[in-house]
Amino acid sequence: MKIIGIDMSKNSPGVCVREGDKLTFLSFIRADEDSTGKRASKSRKAMEDHFEALRKRGVTIVSNSRSTNLKEYSDLEVWKIMDASLLAETIVKNLPAEVDMVGMEGFSYGSKGNSGLDIAGYAYCLRKALFEKYGSTKLCIFSPANVKKVAGKGNAGKDDIMKFFLECTDPDLRENEFWKGLTEKKIIYAPPVGDLIDSYYVQQCALIYRKKL
Repeated sequence: MKIIGIDMSKNSPGVCVREGDKLTFLSFIRADEDSTGKRASKSRKAMEDHFEALRKRGVTIVSNSRSTNLKEYSDLEVWKIMDASLLAETIVKNLPAEVDMVGMEGFSYGSKGNSGLDIAGYAYCLRKALFEKYGSTKLCIFSPANVKKVAGKGNAGKDDIMKFFLECTDPDLRENEFWKGLTEKKIIYAPPVGDLIDSYYVQQCALIYRKKL
């Protein structure tokens, strides 16, 4: 059985792919090219080391240069459409040709501000791309509370989710090098780790959903 879970974000969407008893993780990171100065250079080196640690543990890192200096409202909003479309296209291009089910997390309607609106727009672009690739019967959407419940508690915070992940008894996950890297503290808890962890639980939701059909 081939199951995919996607945790959507603007900067580092995470994807977990289950093929039988094997789990693989992919991260689609925003590669900004405008960092300058000594502090920025040092920070970039730290992030490069972090990404390399993830790669060594089997995480596929897909990097796109997606920064912009646009400030005029209309120009920036149009750029977001192009950026969301490019991100969705890149994600879908890197997914298997055939799947049994692909899951995404729904929106947190309690979120406030423009950032939440932007994430919804990006997510709808990806939903459309997934719909076009796999069709409606292979796509499922889960509430944030449902994803957290599958992880361990319906109102869990980020620290709780991390704890649940490290203590997870799923034998397939415990054989995964990404999980081992976190438990052995070879990988630090910094972006995009949270998105990757969330993608695992979205995948678990999709797996449960598929087994019920």
